[in-house]
Amino acid sequence: MEEQIYCNNCELEIDENSDFCPRCGTLFNEEIKCTNHPFTEADYVCVICNDPFCKKCGTIVSGIFLCAQHGNYEIYEGMARVFGSSDVAQVNYVKGCLEQESLHPFVYSRKASPMHLGGSDYSLFRASGDFDGHIINEVKLMVPCGEVLEAESIIEELDLSE
Repeated sequence: MEEQIYCNNCELEIDENSDFCPRCGTLFNEEIKCTNHPFTEADYVCVICNDPFCKKCGTIVSGIFLCAQHGNYEIYEGMARVFGSSDVAQVNYVKGCLEQESLHPFVYSRKASPMHLGGSDYSLFRASGDFDGHIINEVKLMVPCGEVLEAESIIEELDLSE
């Protein structure tokens, strides 16, 4: 029977034979080399792609390591945003598709204002400022970081054009 140990970074209980922590990406095996620098020891594993990297090849976001390619994901409590829309029905449709593939999606919504008119999509006040690609009253579909690539593949296959 394997003895359980804990990640010294995030305190997740992990198997004794694990090379890295699946929650935060802390690497336990010192013999693994960086994907981008084959002569440099890796420090972390990207929790999205599971590839090992040195400190120069990524960043820590919300306590977890992401490689440079995946460093722009919106992360909240170990989950990454894979889809977003102001259309709640569309988000729930995508959520159902992901659940059918045994993934673990979570719908997250934080309205810009507590005052709403009519349905859940319309708020009385709109925030001002530059549009950064995210809808102000966006309903976000999040998945555990380890499920991001599979979820994105499934979402890509869905016809979500309006």
